[in-house]
Amino acid sequence: MQTLTSKKYWEDYYGQSNTERAEITRICSRYDDFFDILVAACVQPPKTIIEIGAYPGRFLAYLSSKYSLEATALDFNSDTKKITDSFTSMGGVLKEIVQADFLQNEPKLTYDLVLSNGFIEHFTNFNEVLDRHVRYVNPGGAMLIMVPNKRYLRKWYGLLVDRANLEVHNLKCMELKVFSDFTRRNNLVIKHLSYYGGFAYRVHQKLNLVQKVIYKIIRKVSIKINPFLEVHPHALYSGTIVGIFHKPYA
Repeated sequence: MQTLTSKKYWEDYYGQSNTERAEITRICSRYDDFFDILVAACVQPPKTIIEIGAYPGRFLAYLSSKYSLEATALDFNSDTKKITDSFTSMGGVLKEIVQADFLQNEPKLTYDLVLSNGFIEHFTNFNEVLDRHVRYVNPGGAMLIMVPNKRYLRKWYGLLVDRANLEVHNLKCMELKVFSDFTRRNNLVIKHLSYYGGFAYRVHQKLNLVQKVIYKIIRKVSIKINPFLEVHPHALYSGTIVGIFHKPYA
């Protein structure tokens, strides 16, 4: 099994990320409808949550604060300050930061909720990574898994102006069938599974003159049409896949 990223990649990627309350709320609140589905997917009101690949902790802190959850962060990064700063801003309850390689870690506890956002697509063997998530979920609990959708139109755009970022993502996991197969393998129940959002025009590299022209054109068009695209999600252009899964009692 091979990971497509490193600790340095993530610490550089999120090194300047804003952990202020207003910014965390702006980023996370757009998913509130999905978070409500996640919480409602539990047999009992959830009390605990773990995020797989938690750095920099914004989503975990937001959910902990919003639903009064005791949170655990699992991540292999050495920088824990971003996570604690996120919790300080949001007022959530951070029980523990587990600094470990997810592929080697064996959970000592299970949790009512499991969150995994932008994680599995950075592995070559994403199905095995997905299946390991199930070990962390209490029977009767639920998990939310989100991955970007960089296939189709976003792939061609990425090849033009965002190639380095594209290369650290495994596009093979970015289809709904991957997640429906995952549920069948692990006897889970799908509570929600869909594409979500408009066209993701932002890039993560320095651009040359031609690339800047392409980016500015696509950005201008995307800002104009994304309100329409967001209410008509589709594999061709939507920026995210969202899956919510319930783990029934045996």
